[in-house]
Amino acid sequence: MKKKIIIFSAGSAGREVFQLISIINKLNKKWEVVGYVDSDPKKVGKTIDGVKVFSVENKPKHKEIFATCGIMNPQIRKKIYEKEILNFPYKIINLIHPLNENPNCLKIGKGNIIFGNVHISYEVNLKNFLLVSNFSDLGHNLVADNYVTILPSVIIGGNCKIKSGSLIASGAIINQGTSIGKNCKIGMGTLVTKNLKDNISAIDYPRKAVVNNN
Repeated sequence: MKKKIIIFSAGSAGREVFQLISIINKLNKKWEVVGYVDSDPKKVGKTIDGVKVFSVENKPKHKEIFATCGIMNPQIRKKIYEKEILNFPYKIINLIHPLNENPNCLKIGKGNIIFGNVHISYEVNLKNFLLVSNFSDLGHNLVADNYVTILPSVIIGGNCKIKSGSLIASGAIINQGTSIGKNCKIGMGTLVTKNLKDNISAIDYPRKAVVNNN
């Protein structure tokens, strides 16, 4: 019997979560997506990906339903979990792409979403409600706290620490042994070589374009 699950957010990230669930179902038909939950009145009541979009006020509330949140922004994802998910009798589950090779020594909490082609080294500790996108590389002994977002093609060296609520944008590189504070934002393609305190934005921008006139 399939387990029922709802996805909070019918935006682009939420629909990527729907695709992830569909991939999981190809190997093991365990999930039935009941619908999306979204606050956008333009989406509520419509059908997206073959499932209904519920409003926040009229979302399904049943103790046998699992819930996940497809929001990239860590602060918004935290708000949704704390106000709309954890206060209700929903069950929480990790959603992990079935073709990822996860080591036996991986420590992982609850509510995490890990997309495909993510390399996870040894002694990695992922806490709760993280989102890890495609083609990222998580180095050994990484500790990533609650609500961290790691976007596509991020490289994190060994022995790094990322505190809660931080976002690492696509293509960023975190040097080995580096600590990232709470609620930091690391820009696309940025190389971080020094420890960052809380609430820091590190952006290697603007890029330089060199025109070859030869």
